[in-house]
Amino acid sequence: MDRSPYAVTGVPPTTAAAVSARLDRLPVMAPHIVWISILTVNLSFEYYDNALFAYILPAIMANSGLSLDQTGMVSSAFFVGMILGALFGGRLSDRLGRRRVLTWATVVYSLGALLTSVSNDYDLMLVSRVITGIGVQAATSALLAYIAEMFPSKSRGRFVSVVTGAFVIVAPLVGALAFYLVPGGGPDMWRHLFAVGGAGLLVAPLCRLLLPESVRWYASRGQIDKGEEIVRGLEARALRRGPLPEPQLIETGARRLGLRDIFGNRRMLFTVLVLSAGYFGSTLGLYLYQNWSTYVLVDGLGYSESTAYGIIMTWSIVYAVTPFLALVLMDRIERKTLVLSMSVISALPILVLGLSANSTVVLVAGGAAGIVTGIVLTVYYAYIPETIPTEARGLGSGIIISIGRVGGAASGVLGAALYAGWGRAGLMAVAAASYVVFSIVVLLFGPRTTNRPLEGVTADDLSAAK
Repeated sequence: MDRSPYAVTGVPPTTAAAVSARLDRLPVMAPHIVWISILTVNLSFEYYDNALFAYILPAIMANSGLSLDQTGMVSSAFFVGMILGALFGGRLSDRLGRRRVLTWATVVYSLGALLTSVSNDYDLMLVSRVITGIGVQAATSALLAYIAEMFPSKSRGRFVSVVTGAFVIVAPLVGALAFYLVPGGGPDMWRHLFAVGGAGLLVAPLCRLLLPESVRWYASRGQIDKGEEIVRGLEARALRRGPLPEPQLIETGARRLGLRDIFGNRRMLFTVLVLSAGYFGSTLGLYLYQNWSTYVLVDGLGYSESTAYGIIMTWSIVYAVTPFLALVLMDRIERKTLVLSMSVISALPILVLGLSANSTVVLVAGGAAGIVTGIVLTVYYAYIPETIPTEARGLGSGIIISIGRVGGAASGVLGAALYAGWGRAGLMAVAAASYVVFSIVVLLFGPRTTNRPLEGVTADDLSAAK
């Protein structure tokens, strides 16, 4: 009896559409668990550096000789690096492959962390933060594209929820390290903590050796035989459990798409602009609320620094429920509907932070805001790469994420102006409004992606008239 997958499905293995369809209908198996574990560890190291810098900024200023203005420039340098990493890293992942860029971007951000740990002057610190930002965002962009392309369509949202569990692990860990080690650890303790971030160099070989290249990327580059080999191995494993369902074949044509075909299409360009606006609004709102929370607690509400850090630590611990809630919601609710509903819910506790002086209310509101804004971020992480064709998924996602990072970079200057002019109420009101207003645009004009094959999502846009 012929047990080959072709006998079971009757789908020819020689087209990109067929290979992608066969990949989508696979059940969740051990290889998926191995892949997502590696990706989660990778994202943990990426986030560690960013979170660490925010937590131990006072120690860096006290022991590195940086002025307040220089510290501000160093902080912004990381965002500049992230913007460059999103654009160039995304484009490279389209040209060279998701796995290759993820591997080398991991090396880059790890070296950036090590360089930060030995920085003795402003110039070197500035360069190290740009390098780290480039590596972090290039790795994140490649990672999200990889999940969208290699995990089954009916569960890829939940896998994004799993990988963002890295934030849950790292946030309280970094908070605890900063709280317990930095004050009494001597002037160089912050350097030792950054050096730990260099352990990402141990993750890079795992990415290279244990992650197969994206099947869809192979297909987009005309290397269908390599993608077919990976799919055939996965199907052989899946067939041990029983027969597989028929693949949902979506034939999009044999012609390989170029950047002009994609970004010259008015509907596709419109989708990029819509997602850029939505992600910009959520990123601006997130950093206005999150980065200014400690200052609001100390200056606006009169808490001591130790009390404020204790509250922030509590919020970080409460955040641990975010991935579990996202697991329940993702893949059950359409992405753009979930973006709007969670953005509206996020706005409520953020507003409360700007209006209430009651310590219990502030504690609860901050924890709730962290949870729900975390869900919004998780949805965008799944949604953004789903809306772009494989041939330009890295670059398109990079453009959207870069525009979002502009919101993060603007939050410093804008937050200071809002707080000086309108106080904490005005600051938090603008943060809340950013979430709601821009998410309405996504709901009205964003494509549907939940539980849909990627080829079906992008075919709708590309079939629109130019």
